[in-house]
Amino acid sequence: MTLEEFVAVIKNEGGKIATKEELTDFEKKLGLSLPQELRQFLKLSGGGLIFEPPVVYLDAKDRDLRLRHMSDLTEIDKEFTTPSAYPLPRELLRIGNDAGGNAIMVCLREERFGQVFMLDHEMVAYEGEPEPLEEAEEYGLVTCYSRSFEQFLADLRIEED
Repeated sequence: MTLEEFVAVIKNEGGKIATKEELTDFEKKLGLSLPQELRQFLKLSGGGLIFEPPVVYLDAKDRDLRLRHMSDLTEIDKEFTTPSAYPLPRELLRIGNDAGGNAIMVCLREERFGQVFMLDHEMVAYEGEPEPLEEAEEYGLVTCYSRSFEQFLADLRIEED
């Protein structure tokens, strides 16, 4: 799926398309630049829900999972500033979720920069310090889905009836 096709299937319900200035300000807060493909997505889409047509991707176990929501920059910033109720590896930035409640995240660590991960919400520990990324992968908390946001988009498809 192309970026433009993906943006077209998202039902925006009040999310805001990011300006260049807002992206730059957020990147200053992060202390690094976002992956270019994600930046482009945020400049074209205010995020939102994905229902019709249903968009699916294959997870690590070759199951079709439905993508349900993509965040706008405001939601991404809120999650970064006020992390969720459960500790996540610090290198991962939440950008959306699938229909099963699993978070879709992008990695900001230099050697894995831009890789897209899925967080299995059923494996989450709700207390304690965030696990290092390698431990989170080893225990099945997170799974690397794509080597880049661009590849993530390419792997998305409209679900067949």
